[in-house]
Amino acid sequence: MSDDAELDRLMARRLAEMRQRVRKRQDALPAGDTPAGDPRQALVSFLGYRGVEVLENAERQFPAQTAALIPKLAEVISRGELTQKIDGGQLLYVFRIAGLHVRMDTRISVAEDGKTVSLADKLRGKGKS
Repeated sequence: MSDDAELDRLMARRLAEMRQRVRKRQDALPAGDTPAGDPRQALVSFLGYRGVEVLENAERQFPAQTAALIPKLAEVISRGELTQKIDGGQLLYVFRIAGLHVRMDTRISVAEDGKTVSLADKLRGKGKS
């Protein structure tokens, strides 16, 4: 019987710890990231380097699917499951996992005489000589 009582006591303590963690997460949420706010704005405020660019491309190329994913991503953010900002590469990966292959503009540049020149301009310049 002592094993059952000890097990019950350990389970009660663990449950209390989990409730306390949930309360701390809810208290730590900024006012703008509440689920009642605009989910897109909550997501945009959490995006890092080139994240907004990826989001805008996804909205342009897959409007219905992106509109369905934005609230889900905002919900994950508001629950506190993500602690770091999402950069463009990570967001692109999330979209690809969801089956949306978002196309991004690709630019290749080369250094020429101390200036950065696009590869297309460089090749056009060589073809004329």
